[in-house]
Amino acid sequence: MNRSLFRCFATASLVIVALVATSSVQSAWAKDATASLLASDVVFAEADGLVAVEAEHFARQELKEVRAFQISTAEHAPSIEPDGDPLHIAGAAGGAYVELLPDSRRNHSEKLIKGVNFSNEPGKVAVLTYRVHFANPGRYYVWVRAYSSGSEDNGIHVGIDGTWPESGQRMQWCEGKQSWRWESKQRTEKTHCGEPYKIYLDVPTAGIHEISFSMREDGFEFDRWLMTQTREFSRPDGIGPDVRVHSGTLPASYPFVPESETQAEAKPVPDVNSDRPVPTLRLLASQLDLSGTGYYLDKGKWLAINPAKNKQAKVLTAFAFPSGRYDVTLVAVGEEDGKSTYQFTVNDEAAGEFTCPLSEHPFEEGPKFSTTWKNIAIGSGDVLTLSSQIGSNDGAEFSRARIAKLEFVAADQATRQAVAKLEITDAQNRSPAVAGPPLVLPRNSDGKGTAQLTGELKQWHKVTLTLDGPYAHELDNAPNPFTDLAFQVTFTHESGSPQYTVPGYFAADGDAGNSSADAGTKWRAHLSPDKVGRWNYAISFKKGETVALNGGGQAMAPFDGVQGSFEVAKTDKEGRDFRARGRLEYVGKHHLQFAGSKEYFLKAGPDAPETLLAYVDFDNTIAGKSDKVPLKQWQPHVADWQAGDPTWKEGKGKGLIGALNYLASKGVNAFSFLTYNAGGDGDNIWPFVSRDDKLHWDCSKLDQWGVVLDHATAQGLYLHFKLQENEMDDDRRGSNGNAGRVPESLDGGKLGVERKLYCRELIARYGHELALNWNIGEENTQSSEEIRDMVKYLHDTDPYQHNIVIHTFPSQQDKVYTPLLGDKSLLTGASLQNSWSQAHQRTLKWLTESAKAGRPWVVANDEQNPASDGVPADPGYKGNDGTATQNGKKYTMHDVRKLCLWGTLMAGGAGVEYYFGYKLPENDLVCQDFRSRDRSWDFCRIALEFFANNSIPFWEMHNADELIGNPDHGNEKFCLAQAGKLYLVYLPNGGTTELNLSEVSGDFSVEWFNPRSGGELVAGEIQRVAGGGPVKLGTPPSDTEEDWLIVVRQ
Repeated sequence: MNRSLFRCFATASLVIVALVATSSVQSAWAKDATASLLASDVVFAEADGLVAVEAEHFARQELKEVRAFQISTAEHAPSIEPDGDPLHIAGAAGGAYVELLPDSRRNHSEKLIKGVNFSNEPGKVAVLTYRVHFANPGRYYVWVRAYSSGSEDNGIHVGIDGTWPESGQRMQWCEGKQSWRWESKQRTEKTHCGEPYKIYLDVPTAGIHEISFSMREDGFEFDRWLMTQTREFSRPDGIGPDVRVHSGTLPASYPFVPESETQAEAKPVPDVNSDRPVPTLRLLASQLDLSGTGYYLDKGKWLAINPAKNKQAKVLTAFAFPSGRYDVTLVAVGEEDGKSTYQFTVNDEAAGEFTCPLSEHPFEEGPKFSTTWKNIAIGSGDVLTLSSQIGSNDGAEFSRARIAKLEFVAADQATRQAVAKLEITDAQNRSPAVAGPPLVLPRNSDGKGTAQLTGELKQWHKVTLTLDGPYAHELDNAPNPFTDLAFQVTFTHESGSPQYTVPGYFAADGDAGNSSADAGTKWRAHLSPDKVGRWNYAISFKKGETVALNGGGQAMAPFDGVQGSFEVAKTDKEGRDFRARGRLEYVGKHHLQFAGSKEYFLKAGPDAPETLLAYVDFDNTIAGKSDKVPLKQWQPHVADWQAGDPTWKEGKGKGLIGALNYLASKGVNAFSFLTYNAGGDGDNIWPFVSRDDKLHWDCSKLDQWGVVLDHATAQGLYLHFKLQENEMDDDRRGSNGNAGRVPESLDGGKLGVERKLYCRELIARYGHELALNWNIGEENTQSSEEIRDMVKYLHDTDPYQHNIVIHTFPSQQDKVYTPLLGDKSLLTGASLQNSWSQAHQRTLKWLTESAKAGRPWVVANDEQNPASDGVPADPGYKGNDGTATQNGKKYTMHDVRKLCLWGTLMAGGAGVEYYFGYKLPENDLVCQDFRSRDRSWDFCRIALEFFANNSIPFWEMHNADELIGNPDHGNEKFCLAQAGKLYLVYLPNGGTTELNLSEVSGDFSVEWFNPRSGGELVAGEIQRVAGGGPVKLGTPPSDTEEDWLIVVRQ
């Protein structure tokens, strides 16, 4: 039985209708467009060093649960969503091709999900296999005919006989967008658009071999492939060489639709905008990321090159507007010192050059200094490169190759229509990457308004309320689910106190950490209840522009006003688990206190790596500087993961979870991490769906972060959230605060929509954790007013009012900290950076200054200079000798123990976190093995155990160096005292000292503690002393030149 079907074909600029006749044999496979069309005996033939095969003629397809190659023909376009492309059957050989679907990532602004829409590892997702008989073994260069319409549908892997050699990985297309094109290039770190002659397979023997292709990027459209022994093989025209069969019979081809015929039959598309001006799309210099480009931002509006540093520069950015053809205008700046030259490329393919004429003034703008390159094909997400070189008239003075902007005007009707759909309101002042439709289609129904409670309903445990609320998508803009929908829950204990109003958040399908969902109806809020008994909750759900950040809005029925209650039992946790002790709170002292057990807290642990969350197992985590700062595997700690520990996505996360287990096993109790570093040293951590879209958050990635942070709480690890770093905390770069637009910064440093949203989302998702601080920023350079505003917003939004601290450059502590003391801000602590040998003095200064101002700060030493070395690795680790260098002098972990760890504690500080430098093994950016500082963690544990095991009330003690003859607080000896009751005397280099007990009376015991090996207190030569005057404390019981702690107790 035959039937006829009408099929509509669409390209960027035409629509055609073709009448296609098909047989029932050909249409039968449409029930499963992923199944093979071939009989089992079909084998293709290589002859004279060449073999060609139709993509749809695969022998089998495997690993197609997540993504699959779908066969497309004129009569059958797979109805798989999402798929943003029309059918590209015109020009496809054999009237068919295969496409990897669903296609959820078409350009850089859309969410990358490893193992779902992207796989840099071959053979893991959607594998097609072809059987080929080779008469001639040897090296074969692989070519593929593909159709690419964006920047994220142009990669595939190829392998042989079940293996995936490096030479078959990352096959890449950049040129020939919107057309079928043969290519044989491999993407490399140096050349993202691919290098020729690097995609090949070695066929070891004559006979039958299996050639396989697997997904790298979804949406890949695949028509044909060939293998040739000719290295300098010329790119084929059209469909390429003939297919040859070694055995079996191929099925009949589908009707071929020539590209020329579709153009001839195309019906004209009415120009609905013929009476409107053509919009101009602009990319301003101030919108570009200039880090590492050789450019700087001049006068806040021009790219420029400093001739004293560079003679040329290059900047890359993704094209965020619709695909099409554009007239591209470079708006340069004329200069009198020389003629600058400029080049513009699209995906590394030259598109235009320009030499700027001289101006009559030092610099001058105008039509004379601009040029337009006509009819340039650019795909959405394509990589645009703008480069320039300075010039000189006399060899002494140089131009600066200034650039103001690029302008894009649609060059044909189809592009004009696509551009007309955009809302071009104030385009030059918004980040192009954030642009998108009001709502992502298709839509699903809203939830029913029911609320569910999950988690262990116990004191101090994470209790989660999930509302089945309005349907939303991460990329929705009107309303934006993160800014324009305000979900919060008020939890009240039956006694009336405490009461917490907890900000909630959009949670996609409620299981995004496992499903990678980006849409759904689940909304969440977390409580860690203080008290046993009945708790009541009331939900508020409002809608309105930025209502989640600024209040107001209209109530959303039936979600607003939902109420309920639940019972909370007593905690059953013990040991290190913070859920045994309760929430750490700022109580107006220099140390935090657990609200449950009433114990006070000292911390010790790693400050590095700051890129801890740049982990391959987290969704959509991308290395911005992959050559210098690759993503972490945490492989050395996989073995530390234990059965019963959490994972996500069927086993991901073991390395990082294991790393936390290791830290807990060593007895340390804190670690730190950045939650946003785009434009910073690592450039690989952001909580958003894409690097430059600060208003849409990545639900799955953040759920996965939450698994790790929840585990840390259960392991008794304090969470040091570093919210930003110097390179992008404001519009001032570097320690000198050089002004200029920093596109990665949140609101340029001010408290605007981006910064408020950033703080609110982190609080909503992780504020329930029991032990944490919010650090305003590493090496912060925001103004005092900007810092105060951000601190206040954190304080007012966080229902639990966790400790809030700030970190800055060693030389800028007075400048930054002094204006924030006392009632001048709501800060509760300082995170210090200084030389390891100055920890005692700097900690003591800010403890003293904050107490004098009436708001005692919690002060910790969190980064040790020199920045290059920090805390050295253990001797013997990877051949390391255990030394580091400062000012030409060597130091070791023992020096750090004496003057940083004990220096901080004896000043009255809250503890330490160790920084690993940028030069030594396992440094601050690349560390994946905490065992590199294994012995240092032992020293930290010994210190913490001393205070805990010997009932030392450190929270009631103050520095008293003057009592041991050290009024200037030098590094030769330290004293921490609870006047009249307890005195701790630390001797970094052993020896002896006197203690002045003139102001006290009574008898005191004298015992010694070994900070190197720990253990019990031991007696020395003097075991008791009496108050009333200076007393000798004697000498250590052994190792008299090593460090010792003397405990003098009444």
